[in-house]
Amino acid sequence: MTSIRPHARADADAIADILAAGWKQAYSQFMPRGFLAPRIDPAYRRAEIAEWLDDEFEAGTEALFVAEDENGIAGFIHMALGDKGDVGAAGHVSLLYVDPDSQRRGIGRALLAEGVRWLAGKSPGPLALSAYADNPHRFAYAALGGIEAKRVRHGIDGTDVESVIYLWPDPSVLSG
Repeated sequence: MTSIRPHARADADAIADILAAGWKQAYSQFMPRGFLAPRIDPAYRRAEIAEWLDDEFEAGTEALFVAEDENGIAGFIHMALGDKGDVGAAGHVSLLYVDPDSQRRGIGRALLAEGVRWLAGKSPGPLALSAYADNPHRFAYAALGGIEAKRVRHGIDGTDVESVIYLWPDPSVLSG
């Protein structure tokens, strides 16, 4: 059974490992190699997540939840108040990753539901989430009712990369 709870500082390494594995799984086919390399390195991600949680995380305006099962941390979601891409959102999902070995078990949906509950208690309103257009897993957001609100192009290490911003005008559809 999987449970969702607020993160603890001791979860940092597991969060970092899932983030590195997620980037490797979802972005290896289109991200520039030089940009991708440190982001799929668990040691790099462990230092990055530790610094973020120790020095930058703002508990009043953001939340980090983990999904935990009998094997440990299986996924996480990072939520923040404020819009993403000027689509009129009250809050947005900054990070949502599930360990590749734990995917297709409803963990991402459960994490989104917890994030929506947090947002409803802080600043009710629409929810946004940005995903790279070439991410093969992004279609799950449309399947969960996300509406493609905007596309944004940006350069990453000389490569043109497109992001899709999904919007849930009524995110309560995710909390069921």
